[in-house]
Amino acid sequence: MANAKLIQTVRDIRSLKIQGSSAVRRAIVLALKDSVKKSRARSVKEFRAELKKNALLLAAARPTEPETRTALRIILKKASAELPLQKLREAVLGECTAYEKNRKNAMREIARIGARELKKCSTIFTHCHSHTVEAILLQAKKNGTLKRVINTETRPRWQGRITSMNLAKAGIPVTHIVDSAAGVFLNEADAFVTGADAILASGAAVNKIGTSLISLKAKQLGVPHYIATSSHSFDPATYYGEKEEIEQRAAEEVWGKKIRGVEIRNPAFDTTEARFIKAIICEKGVLPPKKFTAGMEKELGLKEKKFVSLVEMLRGK
Repeated sequence: MANAKLIQTVRDIRSLKIQGSSAVRRAIVLALKDSVKKSRARSVKEFRAELKKNALLLAAARPTEPETRTALRIILKKASAELPLQKLREAVLGECTAYEKNRKNAMREIARIGARELKKCSTIFTHCHSHTVEAILLQAKKNGTLKRVINTETRPRWQGRITSMNLAKAGIPVTHIVDSAAGVFLNEADAFVTGADAILASGAAVNKIGTSLISLKAKQLGVPHYIATSSHSFDPATYYGEKEEIEQRAAEEVWGKKIRGVEIRNPAFDTTEARFIKAIICEKGVLPPKKFTAGMEKELGLKEKKFVSLVEMLRGK
């Protein structure tokens, strides 16, 4: 049975108390680590079965999160080692710690690379809240190159307010606007920078709903759109033709009462085509979408079909 912390983590992710791909991933790794520490499994077989069950619960908390699936896949791979129970438990705990240390280092590197790439951009436009974008903006402020940020409120859950408040606390002037005013303010920006919950094999980026429309307008105005994300946001399954699931949120988030004859649909994300994206800023560098996906294809050995997905691991394949 899943422990209380793991169940609470799932609830917090579903309610958006925990939001943003890197924060979701971190919470999930910590919850899994806690479940391993508290495991009462008496055999390796029982331990692996428990680990897979907990990983499935955590992965289902947010369907559009390849970074989470990458983390779980790497940790579960460690659990396949032929070791006695206690040694295996220690190995998995060590992998959880090492993984998060690696991702912290990756975040620092993305911030450094991103701030350098955007050094000529004194005004940056962003949408929603991304810990990765925020890290770049804070580093750019520290470098003395960033003067102002224009940010959307991000309906219907107002995640943009998190960005605005955090940046204002850091001393960065912020212009906070309604989502539908994006086209009016984009021409005041030197770059449009967003995070991404998923990067597809085509080089397209899945991000908060509204991103694709703003990106389209940015292209029209000649404002470059940069995606800032971890390379672990790449979804290898899309290389084999699988579709990225787009999370559908509750209608009540949009309108708190039911109106006869009115259908409310509330997708959490949309997809921005690669042709609208100037580059992906990740820990590997600043890469055009096609170059980024080609690098991930090679790194994961996708042509040779060596890749084992999280779903396959959970099924015991």
